[in-house]
Amino acid sequence: MIDFKIGLISLGIFMGLNSNIQAQQHPVLPNVLAMPAQIDPLKAGMDDRVEQLMAALNYDAAADPQEIVRTVRNNLRLDGFEVPPLDMQLISSIEQESYTIHTLVFQSLPGVYVPASLYVPKGKGPFPAILNSHGHWPPGRRSEIVQRTAHMLASSGYVCLCIDAMGSGERGRGHQHEYHGANLGSALLDLGTPLMGMQLLENSRAIDLLCDLPEVDPERIGATGASGGGNQTMWLAAMDPRVKAAVPVVSVGTFRAYIMNSNCVCELHPNGLLHFEEGQLLQAMAPKAIKIITALRDGNAAFNAQQMLKSFRIAKRAYVEQGIAERLDYELFDEPHSYTEEMNRSMISWFDRVFTVRRRGDHHRISDFQPLDTNALAVLKQGRKTAGILSIPAFVSREFSRVESQIATSPLDGDAYKKQLQKMILMDTADHLLHVQSLEPQQGWNRVVLENTTGQLIPLLISPPHAPANAMHVYFPSKGKQEAPLSEIDALRSKGEGVVLVDLYGLGERASMNADQIDGALPRFHTLSRSLLWTGSNMMGIWAAEIGLINDYLQQEYSSYKRLLVADRETAIAALISNVLVDTGQPLLLRQLPVSYLPDESGVLDSYNMAIHMQGILRWGDIPMLLALNKQQASLEELYHLNGKLCDQSEKQQLQDKVLGYKKQLNNEGVLLIN
Repeated sequence: MIDFKIGLISLGIFMGLNSNIQAQQHPVLPNVLAMPAQIDPLKAGMDDRVEQLMAALNYDAAADPQEIVRTVRNNLRLDGFEVPPLDMQLISSIEQESYTIHTLVFQSLPGVYVPASLYVPKGKGPFPAILNSHGHWPPGRRSEIVQRTAHMLASSGYVCLCIDAMGSGERGRGHQHEYHGANLGSALLDLGTPLMGMQLLENSRAIDLLCDLPEVDPERIGATGASGGGNQTMWLAAMDPRVKAAVPVVSVGTFRAYIMNSNCVCELHPNGLLHFEEGQLLQAMAPKAIKIITALRDGNAAFNAQQMLKSFRIAKRAYVEQGIAERLDYELFDEPHSYTEEMNRSMISWFDRVFTVRRRGDHHRISDFQPLDTNALAVLKQGRKTAGILSIPAFVSREFSRVESQIATSPLDGDAYKKQLQKMILMDTADHLLHVQSLEPQQGWNRVVLENTTGQLIPLLISPPHAPANAMHVYFPSKGKQEAPLSEIDALRSKGEGVVLVDLYGLGERASMNADQIDGALPRFHTLSRSLLWTGSNMMGIWAAEIGLINDYLQQEYSSYKRLLVADRETAIAALISNVLVDTGQPLLLRQLPVSYLPDESGVLDSYNMAIHMQGILRWGDIPMLLALNKQQASLEELYHLNGKLCDQSEKQQLQDKVLGYKKQLNNEGVLLIN
């Protein structure tokens, strides 16, 4: 239990009793590492890690398609979902000269309905069919690019199905199209199956629908799409045996090029680079007929022609060895990142050849194409009720409510939960201290550099306690030490209290200039967090390990002093994880902790940055379970929802009750104080 002195000091800070201290102009805190920003050791370390993973991949051996399918299903956690009836419901139909557009919905998962546009040629079928996946062009399946592609396919005698991906089009919050990536899409990762996995599941259900249509020849089914839609096309072609041909557009490159680059979370495959590269995924598609379309003027470094060729050449070897070299090809276009008319023509010619479609003249009609008003193709504008057309937050909340009810009625095993937590943060081995170096003190601060087993240099500023009765207050500021509450820290030091300021991985002195520039207007760590997940790691695991390492160092050097860990926002989660995994007896002061990982149906979703995401944290038990497993006193100062809304008193009480209920089941008497 925390002693009276630390409790009084922390409570004073907690209740704002030091608010009468006048704000002062503080000198900038001294740096410890003092590295020029352009050196970017974080990026250099990431590059080293990726090169090690790439060197471990065996490019000479032929890819095992069955092993790749097993790996993808495991990494994306695709198993365990119930497959309900399709329950296709026709909403409306629009007659065109040579085809009919049906607006409909179908059931992909239990109670989850997908808005779709089905283009059916007039005449006698059955016809070959193509799933046409949309990229990041608003509003999803109704965008002009998707409509034009569907028009050309249907005019050429193909049934074409276009669906709204989860979180896009009419499946956005408020049934308005929005960007389904960043923190919004990452909520699915927190639930367990990332956005890529949900797209793969639902695209396979779209193939179920096509196979059930009497107008479709089930032996002649293909897939296409551009950008994010091209990514969906590639993964579906690799995973679904019913897809016999595919044309991914402006989307094929290398997984290596995703690292420290600008890509959506719908293109995130957790742990992917531990197992295979994109060329090996393409290898596994043989003998399917695959044509890759690449734009020479594509501004995304992950999809440029040079990256595409690396994967293409790896895949080509498998096709050559099987005597089917002609079934894998690529074509370059002097175009930017798009799906142009000429690309459409190339795509249709490929499917014509593969599916032996013979025609007279040019049926790839585009001159008469006029995009329909998006409302004319909207499910909800045609009288369909919103029931079942769930946004990502609504879907996640629904699934979590089922999980939470199971947790509440099941016996809880604290040790088992800790093992699951350690696996979830991808921390298989303990971090160790390899080297400690003290630098010349500056501005009254001792400067210390710790080196860990991953070669990271961790900077510490230390102001030692004045007397044995004083305590050490260890700060892990979520925006780096320069953003620490300096007036509060000055007050502590004036009382003789010890203070430690730490820049964790990616923060403060250890920030990546490259990653921050790539993030742009997206939430911070969009680039870094996503890159780490590809390589079998995550920010929370790294931070929790570093916090544990720092605790070990301080215990060695200042063992006679009590310690209080102070963290806020994203680092508050990491400090809590560290305390749960290794009970050091240290109380926590956690500020602006999110009350839950559940995303909100309204408001911004970038109040917290993308360092927080962990695959499966919601199915594991969420923030309340972390608090329940913590055996030391935890004081919470301000609680927020993920959209930045401050929790009210009733919501705080709900959290308190939930945590106490879990603690009772766990036989854990750790104290929780919520202000």
